[in-house]
Amino acid sequence: MTAKKKTTKTKKDSALGRFVRAIDTAGRDADIARRSSSDPEFRRGVRDDRRATLSSFRTVKDALVDRERIQKSKKAKS
Repeated sequence: MTAKKKTTKTKKDSALGRFVRAIDTAGRDADIARRSSSDPEFRRGVRDDRRATLSSFRTVKDALVDRERIQKSKKAKS
């Protein structure tokens, strides 16, 4: 028997799987945000560089990726 070849292309999650993952990460990020909101260092980071500080949250990273994907598709259409 030969070994299976690993494909570099990852399988896209189902719509339900993406929805569940979004809810799970949102809940986790909300918990982290509640804990870190009173941290003075976190507040300074948000004040100085909001995008870099908040990108430590998975939901923010996903939103930034979605925003870039939408902008690319708009450029391709025009």
